Amino acid sequence: MTGDMEAAGDAVTGAMLARAVEPDHGEAGVAHAGSCLNCGAPVSGNYCAQCGQATHLHRSFFAIGHDLAHGVLHFEGKIWTTLPELALRPGKLTRRYIHGERAKFVSPFALFLFSAFLMYAIFSLTSHHGGEPSKGPAMDRGAAAELHREAAKIDARIAKLERELAAPGLSQARRATLTEKLDDARDDRKGVGVASDISRSLEAEGLTGGVARTVGRAVNAAAENPDFAYYKLKANAYKFSWALILISLPFLWLLFPFSRRFKMYDHAVYITYSIAFMSLLFSGSMLLGAMGASAGLVTGALLLFALWHMYRQFKDAYALGRTGTLVRLPFLYLFACIALSLFFTMLVLMG
Repeated sequence: MTGDMEAAGDAVTGAMLARAVEPDHGEAGVAHAGSCLNCGAPVSGNYCAQCGQATHLHRSFFAIGHDLAHGVLHFEGKIWTTLPELALRPGKLTRRYIHGERAKFVSPFALFLFSAFLMYAIFSLTSHHGGEPSKGPAMDRGAAAELHREAAKIDARIAKLERELAAPGLSQARRATLTEKLDDARDDRKGVGVASDISRSLEAEGLTGGVARTVGRAVNAAAENPDFAYYKLKANAYKFSWALILISLPFLWLLFPFSRRFKMYDHAVYITYSIAFMSLLFSGSMLLGAMGASAGLVTGALLLFALWHMYRQFKDAYALGRTGTLVRLPFLYLFACIALSLFFTMLVLMG
């Protein structure tokens, strides 16, 4: 009897302590006097018909866990409806969402953000640089110092060869030998030769001046410190992944110029779902690679599936016939490559 009384006393004490730490006022607050606590509209059920807020509210520390679990499970509930459609019937999913069937699916941009975060996380965990895991700033400093020492040696060799070539009275054979050695030394100069090649190609395309110099400096900096450049490229690709949607929009519009059937919103939904799926596909390929799957086989299979997916989504999303789809499909693939190239060029320009 005494033990039971002590146990009951402990239980009461624990409850009182919990009540003191977290009073239960507002723990299960319902709509006050039959009105919504958010907008004041009359309510009679579990949700407000005006703003959608639940009438059953939580206001305790433990409710944070409840809200988190609800948010995750709510997202999961939608994602298990969305992912099969996105993988196998992407065009129909796009059309259904555009035409108003939205409550059961994850929105395109929410799925895009989730896929971008997932890809960044998996990429950070599974990627290796130069065949070895990244070792952080110490490795960056060591690699940069080694590259600077190597560059200094090559610069000294180039200067010596140039002095020898400037000497008078050289025979034709000796001049040819020195010229060949000088060309080899210049080719060995990491970063400088690459930057020069890129600058020359930009000038050939009419992109002279500031753009060429900026790209040249970015490439040269990447060659001098590849680990830091790798980190920056990865971080910028994650932070500015949304820019790929904006870059892609004009190209998709070109496939239906001046069409009254499709609005820019339709193109944006199509692009966002497409990029989200490709990001998830890439994340899957990284996981398979990390588990030891054959890289060539996985890459080939996923590439074929990606090409099929683009065809299927494009055909069904825009309600095209087979002929209309096949006529536009090469341009769709070309525009996708151009958009990716512009996106990565932007990342390089950002340093």
